[in-house]
Amino acid sequence: IPKTGLPVSTVSNGKFTLIGRSELEQFFNDNIIDIVLHQEQYKRMGISFPGATILYGPPGCGKTYAVERLSEYLGWRRFDIDSSTIASSYIHDTSKKISEVFRSAIKAAPSILVIDEMEAFLTDRGMAGPSGTHHVEEVAEFLRRIPEAISKGVLVFAMTNMLESIDPAILRRGRFDHIIEVKMASATEIEALLKLKFTELPVDESVDARKIATELEGHPMSDITFVLREAGRVAVKRDQELMNNDCFEDALNLLPKKKERAKIGFLNT
Repeated sequence: IPKTGLPVSTVSNGKFTLIGRSELEQFFNDNIIDIVLHQEQYKRMGISFPGATILYGPPGCGKTYAVERLSEYLGWRRFDIDSSTIASSYIHDTSKKISEVFRSAIKAAPSILVIDEMEAFLTDRGMAGPSGTHHVEEVAEFLRRIPEAISKGVLVFAMTNMLESIDPAILRRGRFDHIIEVKMASATEIEALLKLKFTELPVDESVDARKIATELEGHPMSDITFVLREAGRVAVKRDQELMNNDCFEDALNLLPKKKERAKIGFLNT
């Protein structure tokens, strides 16, 4: 691996992997990790650091999980801006807290800063309503801080499932260079993840990963973890050494059912 001015801890083969999310894995490798590992070559081309990225998609699609894996791979400290810890009813207070997180991330650089549920801070200023002044100040703070953080070695991510409501100024190139849609995992992607997990857990060879993945398609990523844990719990309760098909069937039955499409016609009463 080429020497780099930024500290990087890598897996044994030097490649970042995101099992079950091949497209996102490829994006991270091409647009983030390759720039970090080959800084001198990219600097010659006028690229000093990876640009900021928006990951958008429905809740539970794996946006946060992907950034967590990237943070672990790089070995960089992560900082979070989210409405539960930053938002305040006092004018100027939210902007002050936002600024403090950016300063901490810059001080710890190279680091990762994640703006979670960015729609809580960065909705279109033209739709701000009665609290317009307060909101405009918050958006302006991000507009100032994001380019500064990138220039100081902070990898910036933002997460949302309401991309259409984000202020247009934030979406312009220079603040966020990449806007990536993250969809719910497909059955094929879930199957790949399950097969990896099966190598780490006591699972009977007869367990059909494809069948389980088909059942889990459309569910949030957290449900995959739940099914694995619940199947293990059932196996222990039954005094079994291996998780079998029955264990997974019981675990799947505890999940909320997929919503069926509405049918045209009359309901029988």
